[in-house]
Amino acid sequence: MSTRLRALRPDVRRRVLVIDGDDSVATAVARLARTAGIEVVHARDGERGLAVAIEEAPDVILLDLALAKRDGIDVLPDLRAEPALASVPIVVVSGRSSRAAQAAAFRAGADDFIAKPFHAGDLDARVRANLRKRELYLRLERAHRELCAANERLLALSGTDELTALANRRALSSRLEEEFARAERYETPLSVVTADLDGFKQVNDTYGHAVGDRVLAQLSRRLRALARATDLVARLGGDEFAFVLPHTGLAEARAFAERLLSRFDVVPLRLPHGDVVAVRLSCGVATLPDSGPVESPAALLEAADRALYEAKRAGGGRAICARPEPLPRARAVRLEPAGLVTDLHPPRREGGMGAHPD
Repeated sequence: MSTRLRALRPDVRRRVLVIDGDDSVATAVARLARTAGIEVVHARDGERGLAVAIEEAPDVILLDLALAKRDGIDVLPDLRAEPALASVPIVVVSGRSSRAAQAAAFRAGADDFIAKPFHAGDLDARVRANLRKRELYLRLERAHRELCAANERLLALSGTDELTALANRRALSSRLEEEFARAERYETPLSVVTADLDGFKQVNDTYGHAVGDRVLAQLSRRLRALARATDLVARLGGDEFAFVLPHTGLAEARAFAERLLSRFDVVPLRLPHGDVVAVRLSCGVATLPDSGPVESPAALLEAADRALYEAKRAGGGRAICARPEPLPRARAVRLEPAGLVTDLHPPRREGGMGAHPD
């Protein structure tokens, strides 16, 4: 049997740490590893061996039990407690070869045991097997990191609008719930501003949906640049967007909406082939608590949406703040003969609200 250690991967240099007061073990490993691209590090006592293991992060540790300063059985649990060494195989190479000594070593954290005196071929085979084990651990760790990164990307994509890279409706709902609960708990203001492009349908009809998508992407970048780092900018769908503005009262939110409008009046959007689209925005503003008794995050968003609808109906290019909903009018009744009750003001049937006019 060959006594030369074959490297597992020629492009990766492995490191073996020998913690043994007897130089013969380190010499034997160095002889085996000389042509295999493996580096051998030697520590002659337990205290130094633990320090070197933490500093060098070896791929395999060969540990004697009979060590100066600290016994190998005492060093083993400390080696295992180090996070960087958790997947490093530890092979005990010791003259204490009784079953009790082996059992104690395995209980303390050893992966393998070689009794002294050892055969060079046996040492070769054991070191190679534990290097393969270490490489498998490293591959699993890399796969785990890649899987975690992929999961993070998927999580980000699940809350991101594909076209604009803004938050989508799902992310908006989640963030709005968090901010709404925080605003209620600490009695701080919270505002929502919704924005819609006026006449965007004409852009699609004139230039096509591909150009319309590029206009939306350009608009989104500008909206994100106008928001604060603590604000959330989301695309609700189509050409409608929403801002969640924490710690922002009604006057500040209205001023923010006015800045949005003026920005697009001063700097119009430019189409890919150079034409300029003089688009305008309409905005709706709703604030907790200035917009009335808003009972839920969805109700706050709906209040801003109703204000946006009013801005669109008024001709667009403006910002309107949501007003508190009027209290229901008390119904007047009169008593008729024979105990009949007549309603003087029957409830008025409300019509449904349609989509925002373009």
